[in-house]
Amino acid sequence: MKKITENPKLDFERISVLYENTNVGYFGIAAGVLFFGYIIDQLASIDVAYPWMIAVALAYVPRVIISITFARKMKAREITFENVKPWENYFFYSSIVPFLCFSSAVFIPYEQNEFIALLYYAVIVMTLISGSILTYSTSLPAIFLFMNASMLPLIAKTFWIQEALFNALGLLLAIAYVLISRLIPRQNRLLVENIALRIENEHQSLTDPLTKLGNRRRLYLLIETLVPSSVRRKDPFSIVLLDIDNFKQFNDEFGHSAGDDLLVQVSDILKDCSRDQDLVVRYGGEEFLLVLPSTNLESAQILVDRVRLTIKEKSSITFSGGIAMHSEKHSFDELIKKADDCLYTAKSEGRDRCIFAEP
Repeated sequence: MKKITENPKLDFERISVLYENTNVGYFGIAAGVLFFGYIIDQLASIDVAYPWMIAVALAYVPRVIISITFARKMKAREITFENVKPWENYFFYSSIVPFLCFSSAVFIPYEQNEFIALLYYAVIVMTLISGSILTYSTSLPAIFLFMNASMLPLIAKTFWIQEALFNALGLLLAIAYVLISRLIPRQNRLLVENIALRIENEHQSLTDPLTKLGNRRRLYLLIETLVPSSVRRKDPFSIVLLDIDNFKQFNDEFGHSAGDDLLVQVSDILKDCSRDQDLVVRYGGEEFLLVLPSTNLESAQILVDRVRLTIKEKSSITFSGGIAMHSEKHSFDELIKKADDCLYTAKSEGRDRCIFAEP
């Protein structure tokens, strides 16, 4: 379980689910506060009910602001795998005060209506906890915080009062607390494992099984965001289309197994020579495509030279390529066509070279 939760992609997914569910959960919390505010009004005093509801509402303001900020940053793609983890802590710490404010209802003096009030509170809390198991289930710290803050003061209060009815209620709640405490980690583990499985399935559908590079589906998912972003920021990107020279001859001479090993070796070299923000794709049988964000033709050529040098150091093969830079006037398919034309020219001129497309 530890290895699963340390996965940045998994953290991104489960924390995103936490915030998405919380937006819906606010309606349940609001309903619970209004209903118990009415109970306080009927069993204690309107002078206590209003301040309690106002205090709970104000306590939730920071967390609502954090939720709105998270949604805005997610929409702007400012939250990534690398920086999402602290947002779970932001959620946790911003939840402490509102949860405690809500549970303060236990200590309101109800006089002769004490048992009825605590019974109503217990029903509301158990209802909210059943919802919170779904709402906060991707974050164990958050859900245990809510359960401890809402149930433990109530259990303590029922045992503090030396009466049989209160003690019986406290015993039932204590049993429920133990059972829920055992249920929550299991629920969390199943949910996290399902998210991890979905991520793995998505990864496999976007990955070439032999080289572990991205495939064409992964490429076009990136292009959907890269092209508009590049045009908006006036920050062009380049692509490099590479093809191993005489690959069929290599296969015929050494066998298909050796050919597969060569493809894996070239793939590893391309990944090692690329930057973190670059995308390396197996575009065809022995064709590879590199998408280089914020890169002009000269910088793309530097990367290609680094790849060529590394390949010659580690193998006896060569490759040909075409390099093209995106502009607003052309679609991505037209950019691919330009790079492919350059690749064809490189092949026809003797191989072992890369040709630039005209900007």
